[in-house]
Amino acid sequence: EQLAQAKGEATKQSCVDCHGAEGNAPIDVTYPKLGGQYGDYIAHALQAYRAGNRQHALMTPQAAQLSDQDISDLAAYFGSRSGQLRDLHGVD
Repeated sequence: EQLAQAKGEATKQSCVDCHGAEGNAPIDVTYPKLGGQYGDYIAHALQAYRAGNRQHALMTPQAAQLSDQDISDLAAYFGSRSGQLRDLHGVD
């Protein structure tokens, strides 16, 4: 939780500044809800941003500063939050 609220050096923003409290209230409709997301998905996305394989004006520089442990911690934190996400199981 502390890391999710820490301001990144690259953008001067924290995760919750853009994705909202516990990752459930993004400030922009194009930003994903992170609360309740699969932790391995979050980790994979952050690793891709850090490596430069996935590009976003804010996320790429923000993730560049994250260690493997930071990514693991953020993935665990947001994955453990209650979320508003649902899968498409049973949706036609």
